[in-house]
Amino acid sequence: MARSPTVIDVRIVCTHDAIYDSLKTAETLARLLEAEEHQVRLVYGRQSLAELDVAKAARDAVLLIWSPDAPSQHYMLEWARHINPLRLVEVARAPGWPRIERTSPVLDFTSWRGDRGARAWGQLKERLRAVKHDLEPAKPPPKQATIALGMAGLAAITGAVVVRASDTQSMMPGMVDDAPAMNIATLEETSDIPLGGPIALIEPASVEDLEPVEFITPSRFTPLEITAPDLVELSDYAPPEIRAPSLIERIIDLNPLRAESASASDESEGA
Repeated sequence: MARSPTVIDVRIVCTHDAIYDSLKTAETLARLLEAEEHQVRLVYGRQSLAELDVAKAARDAVLLIWSPDAPSQHYMLEWARHINPLRLVEVARAPGWPRIERTSPVLDFTSWRGDRGARAWGQLKERLRAVKHDLEPAKPPPKQATIALGMAGLAAITGAVVVRASDTQSMMPGMVDDAPAMNIATLEETSDIPLGGPIALIEPASVEDLEPVEFITPSRFTPLEITAPDLVELSDYAPPEIRAPSLIERIIDLNPLRAESASASDESEGA
């Protein structure tokens, strides 16, 4: 019978004390775990150190029970220090446990009385599942799925190549001439349903026919009509006549007092 994927081998380590009855708790845990198809090995006391070297190379979960006397026991500390923290599952039967390197918290079993439906038991099962997940590598995908995926990819590539080849053959020159011509006149006479689309294929005479025709947008503005204005005819220029000074004006100009007053007025205006 195949084991459940959540099942893992468990090695329980505890102290041998008669006061706190740690061994009885370990035996109860071993019995309940074996009922769920786990392979359990129970070791206790100082003689448990004899299996420490073998346990280091094993791939099982190591369950440590921290009773009130366990943190002070040398062999319990050796198990806690030399086992990979990913494999450790710690159960506390009393408050207080040693400070060691751990990846998950210590499970509180102080009020556990052997009930499989208790919250502490559910936490223990979840912790064992996490240890199994950390120890076992992920399974590779099935070979059948890989082969099927490869065949699907090959079929898709083959289909694309066939479609590409058929499209290329249909676009080769000369293929249109081989097709039977359709009697368009007969089709128009016998069919009452209006047909859309091109009726015939016309090959352009030259490459220039395929070039787009440039459309020049007409201007929205009307050009202005500029007319020359009427010019006024001008008469010939005639310089004005200058009167010659009289005799009295000449005598007055010879007066020196008038010349000084004229120069003084010019200086005042210049200032």
